[in-house]
Formats: sequence, structure tokens, C-alpha cells
Amino acid sequence: MPRRSRLKAVDAGAWYHLYARAAGRDGEHPLATKRAQRKMLDLLRFYARVYFVGVAGYAVMGNHYHAVVRFEDPRPVDRAELRRRALRLYPDHKKMLDAWTAAQWERFRARLFDVSELMRNVQAAFARWFNAHHGRKGRFWGERFKSTLLEDERAALECLLYVELNAVRAGMVQRPEEHAGSSLNAREIRADRWLLPLQELVPARRRADALLAYKAAIYYRGNVPTREGQAAIPARLIAREEARGFAARGVYARRLRHFVDGLVYGSAEFVRGHLEALRQSGAYLRRKNPHEISPALGGGAVLREQRATEVFVA
Repeated sequence: MPRRSRLKAVDAGAWYHLYARAAGRDGEHPLATKRAQRKMLDLLRFYARVYFVGVAGYAVMGNHYHAVVRFEDPRPVDRAELRRRALRLYPDHKKMLDAWTAAQWERFRARLFDVSELMRNVQAAFARWFNAHHGRKGRFWGERFKSTLLEDERAALECLLYVELNAVRAGMVQRPEEHAGSSLNAREIRADRWLLPLQELVPARRRADALLAYKAAIYYRGNVPTREGQAAIPARLIAREEARGFAARGVYARRLRHFVDGLVYGSAEFVRGHLEALRQSGAYLRRKNPHEISPALGGGAVLREQRATEVFVA
């Protein structure tokens, strides 16, 4: 059965939540080492300079990773800029680039605004590196990467707060900034110059104020466990942070499927528009209305993947 075409913004920039899991048995954690985490982040940083994309945040875990990114609006790009970006990808192939036709340059330009092309580069490069350094062969990633189309900055922020709390939910750390594979850690130690400024997501003019508001929002979303045994930021740490300016309690301490498996996340109106377009094309038959998310779990609405027994398009 042919797989469903990936849902992307058409002729416009967009926010995406990207997620991929490594192949292997439960308990295997090939991304857990500092070396592997550094390599994954080096690749994200490198390709963010090639593609017209900004990385807002990430979490690299033991066997999977998350990234929240924003692609710029597709637009004409002059040949000099395209060549600079092409040389980052192909530094030893200047003669090849000199021979490219106008059609080849146009295909390259379109590629630089495509989320699938970005992920193809990142994941293929990491798989080659990992296999070479561990004497292994075969595929590294266990499945096709997942992407959730996010409506706007608000939806992106909610998703990013969830992403930052991965290590807390897993019981690896008590404070989310303690996880070295998180973007909050990078922002805390001022290793975030390559990331999108937090001021684009939270209402603050100064970096310090934006980081304070961002961290407060993460603590708010991560404090209150939603079921027995679920890891969360301890209340004693919240109380300590409140004395420093935080005053929040939260609910993102459980795994939420709409952030990981959703096709579209945002307002009900935004999701309904994509749902109707997919239904009219015959690509989606599952629902007539978006799935509403409880305000306690971030609010908004989501369009989920349909079952394998339903109709797909090539």
C-alpha cells in the first residue's frame, strides 16, 4: 500500500515539529553518548546554515530526537547566495556547480525550502557517521521521520515546551536544563547563538527576560504529574524557582500523542482547514472534525494520522 504524502505548507513558510527514532530493540540507546549527541547537534546546526530554516529547539534522547523548526517563505534567491549554500554542501565540487544549468539551480533553490530534503540530509549524514564509527552496516533509523505542521508561534511554543521536558518525563533529570541534549541547556550555557532567538516565541525584548519567561513556562508545564509514578519536576524545585521569579505549575509531565503523532496542531479553525482539504482530495477519510485538546494539556486541536486500513495517496 503506498504511503500517505507528507503534509507540508504549500508555497509558504511553516513551523514543524520533527521526530525520529533509531532502529533497534527496547533498551538500546545509540544516541545517549555525548559524542552521538554532539554529532546530531552539529548536523542540525550545519544544515540550518544550508537550508532556509531556523531551529527553535530540540531534545536528543537515547534512541530518538525532537526538533522544532521554522522554514522561511519560499522566494526567489539570487545565484550568488545559492552558490554559497551549495558550496557548503559540496565544497569539493566547484566544477560540478559551474556546470549546473538554470533548471538544476532552480531545483536546488526549491530544495532549500523543503522539510523532507532537510531531514533526508540530516538523517543520512548521521547514519553514515554512526555506522562508520561503530563498524556497522544497514539502516540506522527505524522508520520514516514524523512531522507535525504547527499553526504559528503559539503552537510552536507549546510544542517546544513539551519537547524540552523529555528528559524530565523519562526520569533522567529533575530540571530540564540539566539534560545536555536539550536546547534549554544550550540556552542556559549561552551555546545557543545558532538557534532562533527566544524573543520570537515569548513576549520579551531582552534575551535574559525571554529566557526567564521561557524557563518559567517550561517549569509550569512540567511540574504536576498526571498519573502515579510519572516523573515530573519536584515541587521543592518549583518553590525554589518561585523565589527567583517563577510562579507556575504545570501539566506536560506525561507523554502526549498529539505532539508526537499529530499531522497538524493549532487552532480548531486551522486544523479544520487542512482536514477539509485532505478530505476533498480523497487523502483522508477518518474524521469530519478536528480532535479537540483539553486546555489542561495545552489546548488547541490536532489532526491525527489515519489508520493503515484507510485510503492513502502515493
